[in-house]
Amino acid sequence: MNAQDATSTTPFFFTKQALFDVKRKLWGYEIQGGNDACATLTCFADREHVADSLASSSYMGVQHAVERGKKVVAPFDEAGLLAKAPYALPSQHGVVKAVGAVQSPEAVVAAARQLRADGYILALEDGPGMAAVPELARLADVLCFDAGSGADPRDFLDRAKGREVILLASRVQGLEQFEALKNAGFTLFQGRFFKEPEVVAERKFTSHQMSRFNLMRLIESEDPDVDALAEAISSDVSVSFRLLSYLNSAAFGFPQKIQSIRQAIMVLGSVKMRNWLRAVMLADMSQHGDMPRELAELSLERARFLELVATRYDYWDFNPGSLFLLGLFSLLDAILGMPMAKVTELLPLEEKLKAALRREAQSEYEPLLELVGCIEDADWGRLEELTQNLGFDLETVKACASEAMAWSGAFFATQNNVAPEPPATPRRRESRVP
Repeated sequence: MNAQDATSTTPFFFTKQALFDVKRKLWGYEIQGGNDACATLTCFADREHVADSLASSSYMGVQHAVERGKKVVAPFDEAGLLAKAPYALPSQHGVVKAVGAVQSPEAVVAAARQLRADGYILALEDGPGMAAVPELARLADVLCFDAGSGADPRDFLDRAKGREVILLASRVQGLEQFEALKNAGFTLFQGRFFKEPEVVAERKFTSHQMSRFNLMRLIESEDPDVDALAEAISSDVSVSFRLLSYLNSAAFGFPQKIQSIRQAIMVLGSVKMRNWLRAVMLADMSQHGDMPRELAELSLERARFLELVATRYDYWDFNPGSLFLLGLFSLLDAILGMPMAKVTELLPLEEKLKAALRREAQSEYEPLLELVGCIEDADWGRLEELTQNLGFDLETVKACASEAMAWSGAFFATQNNVAPEPPATPRRRESRVP
């Protein structure tokens, strides 16, 4: 797809995909965008278009990542590079991924050389396009291998042998593949592998996690007792502090300070209180490590997206609140490192939702979970096909996804007042063939 095609659809839609290092620390995000005609990714076309895209609500989560010192990888084809589109990215955090065919290699090399001089990191996709230009390949800081293509990584490693570059594996399918690629010399990883639970047989629920499940059962009752709920929240110092800080923040601007948990419950209302508590408890369960935090943020995106879709379409008379819970808990097995069958034993859900979480065959919720997966994996072709099969409007689905991403990002921004980390310098590593 060329640059002109990329500008034809507005508003611009894209998703962000986490990139982890060998220690499973978050390194940054890769932005992948698409319109109806694009099967895998959309190249940003020009500086103005990129600036508009990055100012959209769906970019909120990436803005927070930049504030935390993380990298932002965005694809640019030849036209985008020559139009200086990458300069819409902040140089300290921008990673320019050069993709597609090359018609004017000298001009592209000159543009790439200037970008590196201006502080940008240059990444190249493996293949017959940009990476086939020798001088451009020599400038690359990052070489990208598509681990989901079925190609043998040893061929890629042979081509990279002896060169001090960072090796990035994209579309890594599972933890086993992640470990194999890590051992082979890859140092950055993107894909669905981090959503796969790393189950430890002897792992048990901690007392902290059990208290969160108990609070979940209380708030999910048909008619929650306000006094009992207030007492339960008040007994948890962490949740109490976060709730009062949240309501007394500038975002609400109440004329008088909220001073009690019972008052907070009455001010928020039962629905908003439930959703806030659900999100906080999920965040608390995922505090240890970057992967669990990303899973928690992704869970909130799923929850809000499914709730919005059910509200817009009244799909199969599904309850929006039930779909919110389905999305929220859909990655708990990966967050906790336990089989979903064990996790669902403690969740206050109806049996058909538990069956869907266990991904049992013939679940009526499976098409919606697949829809979520298409968005997360940037599988635009399958997304369009599935949207049509479900009778949804593609632009409405995209709008719901963008709103969900912004909502989740905003929640974590208010809950995590963390000082920005210094920008990470990419570490080149000589590849080794296993």
